[in-house]
Amino acid sequence: MITVKEKLEEKNIVIGTFSKFSSPVATEMLGYIGFDFVILDMEHSALDYSQAEDLIRAGEAAGISTVIRVPGIEENPLLRVLDSGVQGVQAPGVDTAEMAKKVVEASRYRPIGKRGLSFSTRAAGYTLKNKEQHLSDSLKKQLVVVQIESKEAVENLEAIAEIKGIDVLFLGPGDLSNSYGIPGQVDHPLVQEALKKLTRVALENGKVAGTFVSNHEQALRAIGDGVRYLVYDNDVAFFARGAKAVLDDLNTSIG
Repeated sequence: MITVKEKLEEKNIVIGTFSKFSSPVATEMLGYIGFDFVILDMEHSALDYSQAEDLIRAGEAAGISTVIRVPGIEENPLLRVLDSGVQGVQAPGVDTAEMAKKVVEASRYRPIGKRGLSFSTRAAGYTLKNKEQHLSDSLKKQLVVVQIESKEAVENLEAIAEIKGIDVLFLGPGDLSNSYGIPGQVDHPLVQEALKKLTRVALENGKVAGTFVSNHEQALRAIGDGVRYLVYDNDVAFFARGAKAVLDDLNTSIG
């Protein structure tokens, strides 16, 4: 399977979505539909480590890359999800270069980081995969994403972008709007100016720009700004909107 990182290195735009459901069925469906990647959300859902590992397997079966948004930037969650064989990690609330460096240290093997090494993990084929191949794949195929979602993070963008080992700078518009004192106003000029800054800084530092959108207009605008790692809404929203549309249509028809 070609991972989302490999697609990005070919200068492609990749389209993914967040997944809140713990069922492998949801992950498989997103793969069969044609999404490039799915972000398994361990920050804003009840998803646990065992469930996440099964979703990774489902993603592999359906040919879709899995990224996990971890609940924090501490070493333990980053190490555990990478050992499970996920194709990428996404760290929330990275406000400073020091925090970004901490994410890289936990996510990358030496000499770039300080990730703990074990060959008995699923990522390493339970000791059956060639050790050098595992180390090489971890560097070339696993994505590291840091989320920029506060005024402080935007102010520190240049310093964060200089940290080696980060692949994607991801602007989180919802939390950023909250940080600016305009909660929920993701189309506000302050948020959009921050996205433009992020795409410029990312390009200058050899990084990919990413963001979250929830409608077609936002998606096209983000791509026009230079975003190549595009996250479109989440599976809960897709289910809710689709089910509501069916019911509303039926209720309208029957009066």
